[in-house]
Amino acid sequence: MIKFGMFNSVNGDRKYKAGDFASYFATFIGNGIFVNPSDCLQIIGNLDAMSVTLRPGKAWINGYYLTNDDNYSLALDKGDTSLNRIDRIVVRLDFIERKMLVAIKKGMLSASPVAPELKRDADAYELGLADIYIAKGSLTISQSAITDTRLNKNLCGLMHVL
Repeated sequence: MIKFGMFNSVNGDRKYKAGDFASYFATFIGNGIFVNPSDCLQIIGNLDAMSVTLRPGKAWINGYYLTNDDNYSLALDKGDTSLNRIDRIVVRLDFIERKMLVAIKKGMLSASPVAPELKRDADAYELGLADIYIAKGSLTISQSAITDTRLNKNLCGLMHVL
């Protein structure tokens, strides 16, 4: 099938879907976070609470974008009494809900935990911003518990021209 676009509509003869625009942008803009500023969508620990702060920034996934224009707080569950876990903070393109969001993927409890896998299928596509080590008994999050994964090309990476 041949497709073309985008042209102004005359008497309603042109109708375009969001997917048409996303498909167009995905041909020349690769997935990732924006390069500037350097703290774009960085996760910062809140020493006095079981929460982290997402810094302002933008992300691009498969032709769709997310913009965060202010600090955004994300609450984490307290540490388990006997086992550790690693939670992963992601930007998710959710095709079922038709939106992009920042989410916490709670890890499995273990003496040697690993971060949850990223979802990348027909329903959703995720970029990993950070992994957070939640030690048993944790009541606060320090910066040392956060592994920044924004520059890891396999997990997130920088938005780039294809």
